[in-house]
Amino acid sequence: MNNVNASIITIGDELLIGQTIDTNSAFIAQELNKIGVWVRRRVAVGDVYDDIWQALDEEGENSDIIIITGGLGPTADDITKPLLCKYFGGKMIVNEKVLAHVKYLFENVFRRSGPMLERNMKQAEVPDVCTVLHNKRGTAPGMLFSPPTPRRGDLESESAFNTKAYLRADPFVYGLLKDFVKEHRSKSTDAEKLLWEIVKGKKMAGFKFRRQHIISTYIADFVSLSEKLIIEVDGLHHQLPENKKSDDERTKELNMLGFNVIRFTNKQVLSETDYTINTILLELKKEKPEISDSEAPPAEGFGEAGPVFISLPGVPHEMKGLMMDEVIPFILKEYDLPAIVHKTAFTAGIGESMLAEMLKEFEPSLPSHIKLAYLPNYGMVKLRLTTTGNNKEEVEKELLPLFEKMMSIVKEYLVSDEDEGLEKVIGKILKAKGKTMGTAESCTGGYIAHLITAIPGSSIYYNGSVVSYSYETKENILGVKKETLEKTGAVSEETVTEMAKGAIKTLNVDYVVAVSGIMGPEGGTEDKPVGTVWIAVADKNKVETTVLHLRFDRQRNIEMTAANALNFLRKFILKN
Repeated sequence: MNNVNASIITIGDELLIGQTIDTNSAFIAQELNKIGVWVRRRVAVGDVYDDIWQALDEEGENSDIIIITGGLGPTADDITKPLLCKYFGGKMIVNEKVLAHVKYLFENVFRRSGPMLERNMKQAEVPDVCTVLHNKRGTAPGMLFSPPTPRRGDLESESAFNTKAYLRADPFVYGLLKDFVKEHRSKSTDAEKLLWEIVKGKKMAGFKFRRQHIISTYIADFVSLSEKLIIEVDGLHHQLPENKKSDDERTKELNMLGFNVIRFTNKQVLSETDYTINTILLELKKEKPEISDSEAPPAEGFGEAGPVFISLPGVPHEMKGLMMDEVIPFILKEYDLPAIVHKTAFTAGIGESMLAEMLKEFEPSLPSHIKLAYLPNYGMVKLRLTTTGNNKEEVEKELLPLFEKMMSIVKEYLVSDEDEGLEKVIGKILKAKGKTMGTAESCTGGYIAHLITAIPGSSIYYNGSVVSYSYETKENILGVKKETLEKTGAVSEETVTEMAKGAIKTLNVDYVVAVSGIMGPEGGTEDKPVGTVWIAVADKNKVETTVLHLRFDRQRNIEMTAANALNFLRKFILKN
């Protein structure tokens, strides 16, 4: 069992200009994490051929699974499918099953949208080198590429050799090498940085080079897979006799794999740069024997001969359907995944820094394979412990006492021992007590009601809301006294107190939370600056109030108000 890494590539100009928010990556990452796949990178690229190609190259170097979304539609800017066809050296063919599905949709589901056009029929064209993933919810099928033989794309000259088939014999060693690659890249010498600037991006006579690339059990400083040329840049320690011997043995093994190895010292690269470049060019121009398909490393199943690329539609509900129907089952079947376990405690009323201070002795005491994450969000902080292992039951057994210890430390601010929001926690409490609630909102404009009603089944305990934005609504519906508004204003302790009392009667509920404030960016005064918010919570016998002094933009002020109001209500219900 070894770690399986994934990359997510989202495609579309609309993502880069902020026209569309990328929710696809978040969903994919969450679902992969649940089954033990680590997402190492998320990349967004526009509808630009070369940029997409480069993203496929870069993510394919270091990830086992690359999931791509977007660019599968019928319009001219949807270039993902023809690009993938070229990238994997295939040709476009009509998939009869997909064609029948497209026709069915236009005849039975999309008939009001007009007749099926030729461009719609093109949705049934797929590369002959992919496995088609049936999209029940739309016309664009998903596609899975797992190259068992080297690809032959016109823009990619590295078709004759695929190193990953050598690597998976010892997954543990491979994992260590990948970690070392990351460390080495972050600590490159000046000579390595200079040489990379010279050879990267096909600058060296059009040949593509990779840096710190794993070959067998070695890491090559620079390699052109198409030309089977490795360039090593050595420091002074390579001059030691024992290291020279080790380098010679390494070179022999790489030669046996078909690679030619040339070596330079750091000093040569920096002071004799022209000589270095000319030497590399001479090697690149040497004639090399043709390598047939039969000489390429054999495939060893999905993910063994190279990374798996999965292309999905960018339409969120179609992508989600394919992820759950096709992609997740495929990954679970084809990969030996570790068990990954999260335990999350939900806190409110305390900041991330203060929590870290409270846990300053607990966190360093955790075993190295158990990680604590602080996840702040609008007045709340999740504390998440994560670990992995081969046996889920054993992992959970190890994690539970540590999780309970952590909760005991932060118990004063603990909202829940599950990954759930305040609105859901309040709903559970009210259902257990058989009680009801309502909201009276001014500055939040119904946002608190939105959070509560987003929970399925909330109608059992939530009677409704009064959005009393104007003085008239506060007076006529909630019964706030005119003299109170004239004397203290809408944003005051007196006003929210009367709002809460009025809502108890108007909505006929057991508990109420009422808010009134100045969200900004205008409307503040010297006495009541922007961000001043009064909150009241009440039952039929009692009212409690609190005031906030927020300093954010309008939207965040609304969200922070809602979070604080719900937590204030939660504590009030538990006390009363």
